[in-house]
Amino acid sequence: MVQSFYDAPAGFVEEMHEISYAAGIEYWYAKQFAVRGGYFYEHATKGNRKYFTAGVGLKMNVFGLDFSYLIPAGNFNNSPLSNTWRFSLIFDMDALSNQ
Repeated sequence: MVQSFYDAPAGFVEEMHEISYAAGIEYWYAKQFAVRGGYFYEHATKGNRKYFTAGVGLKMNVFGLDFSYLIPAGNFNNSPLSNTWRFSLIFDMDALSNQ
């Protein structure tokens, strides 16, 4: 693990390019509805993925459903991430045992 911090051929500068950044914000209303947004950045030499995300969530008893949409940042008209939808179905075992 320690070696991975100094194995880049171009040295420290390339090591810093290997770091990807992501940030987001989420708001829950009545612990049932969620609205989310975020941003992901990856250096051009390490994948060049840059996109915004927008999403919503719904929680009903032990089930949850999340949707998100990826919006490429910059001029990436032919990006495989263009118009990408993601969804998750969630089953909360802890909430089931509390009922």
